[in-house]
Amino acid sequence: MRTFTPAASSFFNLREADIGRPLTDLASRVDYPELEDHIASVFDTGQLLEHQLPRDDNGKHHLVRMVPYRSERGDTDGVVVTLVDVTSLAEAEEHQHLLIAELNHRVKNMLSVVISIANNTLKNSASPEDFTAALSGRLHAMSRAYGLLSATNWKETSVRDLVRLEAEAFDPQRFDMSGPDVRIKPQQGLSLAMVIHELATNASKYGSLSAPEGSVTIQWSVAGGRLSLVWTEKGGPRVDKPDGDGFGITLVKGEIVYRLNGNIETFFDPNGLKAEMSFELGT
Repeated sequence: MRTFTPAASSFFNLREADIGRPLTDLASRVDYPELEDHIASVFDTGQLLEHQLPRDDNGKHHLVRMVPYRSERGDTDGVVVTLVDVTSLAEAEEHQHLLIAELNHRVKNMLSVVISIANNTLKNSASPEDFTAALSGRLHAMSRAYGLLSATNWKETSVRDLVRLEAEAFDPQRFDMSGPDVRIKPQQGLSLAMVIHELATNASKYGSLSAPEGSVTIQWSVAGGRLSLVWTEKGGPRVDKPDGDGFGITLVKGEIVYRLNGNIETFFDPNGLKAEMSFELGT
């Protein structure tokens, strides 16, 4: 080694007494077992060589760039070793890999959900037209939720935004929404979007949204790490308790109870359907 910069001194823990020693003697000072072979390769081939080192004890990533140092005759007379801090780039690549893995996982889950929804929608549809309309609505609800979650890089998303998106798919003027600014995990967001869509679809067919003056109130609150949401319809036709749950209500209960490990109760008041649900945040 003929000379070194202050940055190299810090990286290799070099001292003036190290000048004249082969750089390969200092390989044990860094996690770079290939150092000697790489230097030999540059000498033999006369070609540039780059190698990224693993994260060091300080959390830094470095790219080692070796360039042949040529004499006046054009022979390789040495190797110039440059260290580049590429921590930001390495962390960005790691984040990208995590996002791709998460995306693959969620796509598989989404396809499983779509297949389940399609099969159950078909079983509960009276005609091909009913099947197409119901399935299309449910897929659009999933698409809206996915779009909102993608905009936040699949991190926590706003309950208010999720509810607003689903209300806008019907008639936002007929929805009264209130609650604190609370954010929920992606899977919770997907499930809640499906629940709001199913309740709104049911209301537009049989409940308050099927009448010109009907409306829906959606209120949510947080207490003890648990989100509670109340759906209340009014101004629609008289509501009588059905003999059993239709697929829409079954889907709603499945999302809250099975996917979110929460609770839900439905009340078929003559003045309008009321649904009270809750689940723990951050699960």
